[in-house]
Amino acid sequence: MLKQRWDKLTRSMEAAKASGIALMPGPNMFYLTGLLMGLSERPTLLVIGEEDRACLIMPELEKQKGWVVADRLRSQGIGAEFGVYSYTDEEGPHKAFQKALRGQTGSWALEYTGLRMLEYSLMKEAMGEFSWVDAGGVMKPLRMVKDEDELANMQQAARLADMGAHIASKLLAPGKRATQIALEIEWQLKQEGADRVYMSLATGPDTAIPHAGTSSRVIEPGDLAWLDLCVNVAGYWSDITRTYPVGGISDELRRIYEVVVEAQEAARTKAKLGMSGADVDALAREVIDSYGYGDKFIHRTGHGLGLEIHEEPYIVASNNNPLPVGSTFTIEPGIYLPGKGGVRVEDDVVLTGEGAKSLTDYPRDLLNM
Repeated sequence: MLKQRWDKLTRSMEAAKASGIALMPGPNMFYLTGLLMGLSERPTLLVIGEEDRACLIMPELEKQKGWVVADRLRSQGIGAEFGVYSYTDEEGPHKAFQKALRGQTGSWALEYTGLRMLEYSLMKEAMGEFSWVDAGGVMKPLRMVKDEDELANMQQAARLADMGAHIASKLLAPGKRATQIALEIEWQLKQEGADRVYMSLATGPDTAIPHAGTSSRVIEPGDLAWLDLCVNVAGYWSDITRTYPVGGISDELRRIYEVVVEAQEAARTKAKLGMSGADVDALAREVIDSYGYGDKFIHRTGHGLGLEIHEEPYIVASNNNPLPVGSTFTIEPGIYLPGKGGVRVEDDVVLTGEGAKSLTDYPRDLLNM
């Protein structure tokens, strides 16, 4: 799979008229190399330049990881000349950057939201002045369409997300606090193989705030609660939201619950090949508008999902690009009544030739369970 990704990268760079690309530790570097590293004051950079010259610039203490990457790529027919340029704390990164980038020119693709002034300054010191384009234009088309390995990891992450939604349904009860329940969900999911778990578990009036975080209040009878849960497996994310009635809820809250479930089903089951993000957004929004709650649906219908929780493609009125087969995204309409409560239902889907196939599948209508 890595070979296919590098071949696509070459074509994408040519289309962007980029002579080279420089990638920071993060999703793009992981996508091309399998190397997962965090940022520190010691710069690390994946550099792919002209004539297929590729290397890692990294601290001496990390160089063994670099050689593992080099061996992995060579075993798949990539990067016969892949180099690792390391530097000690005493000497600093300047010489390593100069060796790695010697003779490189042209326009470079840089991560607009990721490259720091530290790495940019070191590149300029080694190369002199150079023009650049946003690497997002190179990497986003590659990462938007998932391959078999990626979908397998996302399906496993979705299975754990479904499990987390079920655990929440068993734990939510009057007298408890969401903070306690969230800890239990995270513990159980990590026992089942989750690498990372992020979540918000909002209760009562807090559910009217789309990004409420996890509530510290004591749950009361008649509350709504929603769990927004993200689970990571092998670098890939799932993202599910389910809304739970805790005891009998008011007629008004029941009404918005039913509307959101209907809107989510409309977008999820009617999304098909040839539609844009705007088209899918409209499927959900038209249902909510028809019941008079349009002004209470205050966010986009969804976002792409994969190595990041939010990535391309975005399911929003401003995205008129057709959604490609193999793209993965969320469908998550919501209605929020300030001071009373809110409802959101979210699933992860992959677009196929036959429509949107759900990766998450925990029951969506929990009013009568």
